Amino acid sequence: MNSPKKKKRTSKYDPKLRIAIAQEYLTTDLGYGSLAKKYGIPTGTIRDFITWYRQKYTEVMEAPSAEGVEVISSQEQKDSDLKVIALQLLIENASKELGVDLVKKFGTKQPGK
Repeated sequence: MNSPKKKKRTSKYDPKLRIAIAQEYLTTDLGYGSLAKKYGIPTGTIRDFITWYRQKYTEVMEAPSAEGVEVISSQEQKDSDLKVIALQLLIENASKELGVDLVKKFGTKQPGK
């Protein structure tokens, strides 16, 4: 007898959005609920994004090959994290001052012309 083939699960969310949400969760103090409210996505889905991101990208980062890999010190990592946070704050402040949303919303579609 033939066993039924497993159907590959595909997400209706863009991988770029999933990565962005996971990185925001890991680099800010926002929790599942805050991110779910911000992006209009269920809390369980946000949790799945974080799990998916950790499984897919943490393994890659933990086992680099010895050739051509530059070791980043913890201070350099902290500096780069601070730069990312500073740029995010700059974008948020510019959005408030200009009254224009500068951050792309992945879930919305542009109206047809």
